Amino acid sequence: MFVSSSEIEKKFYQKDELVFEEGQTGDCAFIVEMGMVEIFKIIEGETVRLASMGEGELFGEMAVIDGSPRMANARAAVDSVIVYLPRKFFDSKLQKYDPVMRSLIQMLLDNLRNVHKVYMQRPRTIEDYLNAMAFHADGFEKYLKKLPDEPTKREGLTELQEISASIENLHKKFEDHNRR
Repeated sequence: MFVSSSEIEKKFYQKDELVFEEGQTGDCAFIVEMGMVEIFKIIEGETVRLASMGEGELFGEMAVIDGSPRMANARAAVDSVIVYLPRKFFDSKLQKYDPVMRSLIQMLLDNLRNVHKVYMQRPRTIEDYLNAMAFHADGFEKYLKKLPDEPTKREGLTELQEISASIENLHKKFEDHNRR
């Protein structure tokens, strides 16, 4: 990726220093020139690592391209040198694409953000856990039904029916608990 020297800004980050925080406006993307950057989220007090970016890798570009807030945090995993790529750099590159390509890029970013949002959702109540189990049991049942008819498939469906019945029983047992 060619960037003119007038557009480049570099900054040294000490280990554990934040590069950006979730929710911030994305006015630039970054390239790790030296070191490593960890991309993470804090969920229910727990640090969930999403990625590690090494030398030469680009990060923070989604917020720059689509103007959405940053969807995670970034910090130096070790002492690092980070190159800043300003929004105007990306804007000038994107303007060269025809509108169909720009729309395609936006759709891909939207899809990635949606997948991320769904993936990061965590159950918080008993009902949430039971609903998650029921959802996955239903998906597994649909998968099994597509397989060729064989003893393993039939046994799996039978056991899955037992699991589904157990989930339903747990729903009933914890019905009052969920109202508290």
